[in-house]
Amino acid sequence: MEEELRQTAINRHIQGGESPKDVYTSLNRSKKWFFKWLIRYRTGAPDWFKEQSRAPKTRPSEIDHKAKELILSTRQKLVAAPYAQIGVSAIKWELKKQDLPFPSDSTINRVLKREGLVKKNSLCVQGGRIPLLHRGLGMQQHPPDGPGGAALHQR
Repeated sequence: MEEELRQTAINRHIQGGESPKDVYTSLNRSKKWFFKWLIRYRTGAPDWFKEQSRAPKTRPSEIDHKAKELILSTRQKLVAAPYAQIGVSAIKWELKKQDLPFPSDSTINRVLKREGLVKKNSLCVQGGRIPLLHRGLGMQQHPPDGPGGAALHQR
């Protein structure tokens, strides 16, 4: 239905000689709509009246398969070595030692996350707050001791 309407609008203008304004107002469409399809018609494509995909044509955050395998194999080699660090910096260092191209830190981290190889640090609570003033039950707030452990109050 919509495709036929597009063809009709352009045919009325091209073959019938109607002005663009007459065509799009009679079809209850916008000026932008009409000229979009007129430009598509002028490309010469046989299916100019069909809707085109709105999906992006490229995926800039996607890494090629070879680079992904290189990152993962380097990570596996580091995991197998005793006492080796296995993070992004260690992976980049290993690739640099072998004169291999290496992607950015964020790309390496994204690959590791997608493969489920990133673990949260259970020793350090991220986003945790450290209280500045300590408060006991029913007690007044007291600041922590200053440098050298000297008390801040006098007797």
